[in-house]
Amino acid sequence: MLDDKKFLDPLIDSDQLDRLVGALSTETRTSRIDLYHAPRSFAGVFSEPLKVNFPVFKKSKVKREIPDITVFEGRLFLNQKAYSALKDLIKADGEFLPAVYDGGDAYIFTPLNVAESNNALDATLSKKSEWGDLENLAFHEEKLGNWVLFRAEFNAFYTLQCTQAFVNAVQQNDLKGLYITTNLGSVFAVERSEVSKLN
Repeated sequence: MLDDKKFLDPLIDSDQLDRLVGALSTETRTSRIDLYHAPRSFAGVFSEPLKVNFPVFKKSKVKREIPDITVFEGRLFLNQKAYSALKDLIKADGEFLPAVYDGGDAYIFTPLNVAESNNALDATLSKKSEWGDLENLAFHEEKLGNWVLFRAEFNAFYTLQCTQAFVNAVQQNDLKGLYITTNLGSVFAVERSEVSKLN
């Protein structure tokens, strides 16, 4: 999750996507990386690096920083520092797309591993409320194999799950922008007492 107390949220430039793949329609829906969140490869879809903005929508956010790394819609934004530090660790788990932002070159990483494809979702402990809201998410860690990053269809691929190897690499390389929580039942920010800050 993004440490939203200190850092700005990334936003893929929708005007650029309109130009590259067309306005949102039935035909273009799965090519709109800004709107299509399920794991899929976008290799060859975009003819240029994707523009990522960090807009300031509220005056209270003016002093917030652009992160080195952050999660948005189940994907990662990585600046060059984060990419250099993590690429070898996570490259087998998904796909890097070139991006640009005000700070220079960057990458968007789309994780392609899905827990259910390895029967790694613990269906007994994973729960939703009567309204379909996620209450708990649990996994059979022994079924994850060598995965470092993955997502779950159970929560519509909305969050990104990681192993301790990823957490360690983020900490060792002093990458700013993330916090990790063991509360897998929340797709929104959780109480800071439940969080290991990584910045």
